[in-house]
Amino acid sequence: MEEKSLDNIEISGIGVVSPAGNSPEAVFSAAVAPPPPAKLEFTGKSELDGAVGFFCDMSEARLVLGAMKIRRLGRLQIMSLLAAKKAFLSADIKVSGTDTGVYVGTGLGSLGETAAFLENMIQLGENFPKPANFINSVHNAAASSLALEFSLKGENITVAHREISFDAALWHALSGLKQGRVKNAVVCGADELNYYHVLAGSDKGLWKTEGQPFQPLAPGNSRGTFPGEGAAVCVLSSGGQTGGNEAPVKVLGVKFGRYRRDMHTYINLRDAGDFLERLMDSAGIKASEVDLLLSGADGDARLDAVYLRVGAELARRAGRAVPQGTYKQLCGDYRAASGFGFVAAAQILRTGRAPAGFFPGGQDIPDGSIKTILLYAISRSGAHSGCVLGREW
Repeated sequence: MEEKSLDNIEISGIGVVSPAGNSPEAVFSAAVAPPPPAKLEFTGKSELDGAVGFFCDMSEARLVLGAMKIRRLGRLQIMSLLAAKKAFLSADIKVSGTDTGVYVGTGLGSLGETAAFLENMIQLGENFPKPANFINSVHNAAASSLALEFSLKGENITVAHREISFDAALWHALSGLKQGRVKNAVVCGADELNYYHVLAGSDKGLWKTEGQPFQPLAPGNSRGTFPGEGAAVCVLSSGGQTGGNEAPVKVLGVKFGRYRRDMHTYINLRDAGDFLERLMDSAGIKASEVDLLLSGADGDARLDAVYLRVGAELARRAGRAVPQGTYKQLCGDYRAASGFGFVAAAQILRTGRAPAGFFPGGQDIPDGSIKTILLYAISRSGAHSGCVLGREW
């Protein structure tokens, strides 16, 4: 089977549901003054009174999707469908049929629906639990909803692999496009904020408390981060299909794997630098050609220090300073947050501008100066991932 070059894989549409807004344009507006984390309320759960985090406003979902879907579907599915609707509206091509595959990356899946189903079983003595909770709790519920909603009959893959779930789903999509199994790919990264996830993170000491500073990579940050949620969707197509878009944003490469730890710097910097160099080699670029490093730094003082060191290692190999931006101040920390970073990077390249809110200290990046973006994320579980996006101006 003949493989197509990654040079020809274009981003024809993007959509997002996030705490910062439910469109790339709204996210850019919010970047000027990122929203503070809000108090979280879980009905009937008092153990987390006072917990704070980033929660999506999906009040528009009833109007966009209809009341019946809102009643029948779980939160993860609703977020994914809403983001996909927006991505399809912005797409330059018609997406449907057997030529389009669906690829969903989710770290926790519909954990809230699974818990609701099990609790319902206990409360009713295992008699007649609500079927919707069970149907929505399966790991591929979001992917099946996307396929049914938009009549997408190509391959349908769900990846649940902790913090690299979106990146792995993106890899499967690129593989399908390269090998000609599909002509278009709908890639979604989504995770919901639910009581059990917040409770588990609280027990492990992962979260900051209300009022603590939260600006990734900025001085003065404390330990911990804030929980978040969201759904990000991109529509990918093999080259030449995106109509009048003369200079489309392209996916140049994606990579993920385990990293080696270092007792002094958490991650072995040479290993991290080699990982990024291999990613850039696969994308056909050099370190000196990277215009922006967009990282998954989450405001935890210890992890921030690691990202800064990796950024310095990239700058050393590039032979010049590489601006480093962040995005989790807009969406909080969740397993599939790299999907939000992917959409943010695509929007930066599409518009040719990078709002100062993406940069600690409010760096001023001239419009049109960013042609290549390197996305990089480190997980506490021992994995790291990266992606390269580019556009010619």
